[in-house]
Amino acid sequence: MLDRKSRIGQERRVGVDELFFSCTDRKGVITAANSVFARLSAFPRDELMGAPHNLIRNPLMPAGAFKLMWDTLLGGKPFAAYVKNLAKDGFDYQVFATVTPMGSGFLSVRSSPRFEPLWNAALGLYGQALPIEEDGKAKGANRSKTATIGLTSLAGMLSDAGFPSYDEFMYTALPAETQTRVSLSARRTYRPEAHGDIADILNNAVAMDELIGDLLGRLDSLQQLAEALQAGSKQLGGTVAQLAEVTQISLNASQRVASHAPILASTANAMTQVGAGAEQVIAPLPERLSQIRLGVMELRFRIALAQLHNDMVINFALETLDGFAPPEGFLYVPLLCYALADDVEAVGSGLESAHRVLGDVGAQVESAGAHLTQFQKFLTTWRIQVPRFGVSAQLGPLVGPIDAQLNRTHEELNALRHLARACVAEARPFDRIPMEEILSRINAASRNVIRDNYEHTQAVFNSMGLAMPRGVR
Repeated sequence: MLDRKSRIGQERRVGVDELFFSCTDRKGVITAANSVFARLSAFPRDELMGAPHNLIRNPLMPAGAFKLMWDTLLGGKPFAAYVKNLAKDGFDYQVFATVTPMGSGFLSVRSSPRFEPLWNAALGLYGQALPIEEDGKAKGANRSKTATIGLTSLAGMLSDAGFPSYDEFMYTALPAETQTRVSLSARRTYRPEAHGDIADILNNAVAMDELIGDLLGRLDSLQQLAEALQAGSKQLGGTVAQLAEVTQISLNASQRVASHAPILASTANAMTQVGAGAEQVIAPLPERLSQIRLGVMELRFRIALAQLHNDMVINFALETLDGFAPPEGFLYVPLLCYALADDVEAVGSGLESAHRVLGDVGAQVESAGAHLTQFQKFLTTWRIQVPRFGVSAQLGPLVGPIDAQLNRTHEELNALRHLARACVAEARPFDRIPMEEILSRINAASRNVIRDNYEHTQAVFNSMGLAMPRGVR
């Protein structure tokens, strides 16, 4: 065998429709792998099974990236990243990798990286982090400390690139990769000549793909609305603060003429208090909406992950119908259905939560509107009182700026109200039953396909501490 390091820099490309699959236990030992993984890694499948997954680790990958992966996975959350791997024969191959915690193990589906802006950015960050890690090693850092140094440097570079956290980066990357891959795909899923259990699996997975696509479109719209709502709340917060400033000026001026027009100061004071109430309601919204925006990004990530898991089911079906799939391929469909069920549950629960929270935000916007309506009543009274008490020369010039600021505030509030209502509508909970029924049908068909090798599938589930799905038992 050639020295693996001698070919670093020579690349084996992953096809746009190639997806590869593996499972590992808690220690990263491979318990399942498909034929695409074996071909790209140049390791025979029997060498992959039972081997540590890091046997394909490329020395051009910084240790900090893997620390980030393990920190995320051991925290119970799915992970996604651009990864440069090293095959047995010394060739590089690059993937966009997703890893999902399942029971006491992990399920990974990888695809060809296709969204070049983020792909190139990630490779650039890795290239910058590597020498920082090497410098740490040279100064005596052990393996764990080196990984921490790399992770810290990657976090700083991501922040400089406009991503406050790695979560935000991967929540952006997976939907972008999924949508780009689908747009470039040449895969044909329509097989009218197919029949039997495998055809049932394919047809149901294609139906699931349509439901997932519709939901991803909804989440795309929701994210755009949430971002607009956050930006609008920031703008309104600044405008309300400016309104408070000009109102305070009117109060100070009114107090100077309080000796012969005390009611002016009283009205201006009431106006100031109501304006402050509106400011208190609006001020917390940008931060709260920032959290909502990140939550919506996470939902888009989870539904894109569901699409990837479902695409893996479709690929297994197509490979089998076309006569290219090895006999073990369909043994893993129940595991992918298990992951899909988790994805659907996460998105469903997340949308229900987002719907409630956005409803609260809408109520806050309406509360701010009520404050401003009251403010306008006091302003109208104050405006009438100014000429009545003969202080137009002193206070008249203040009326115009307050009016202008209040009009601007009303316009921005109305726009925010519209966005909040649109967000609540878009975040409405979805009916999970159609997806659950499809998964049940796929599992039932899978049970027939894997009947002769049921023990193998059960062994993979057992290795991950999972019970077989009801439809497969």
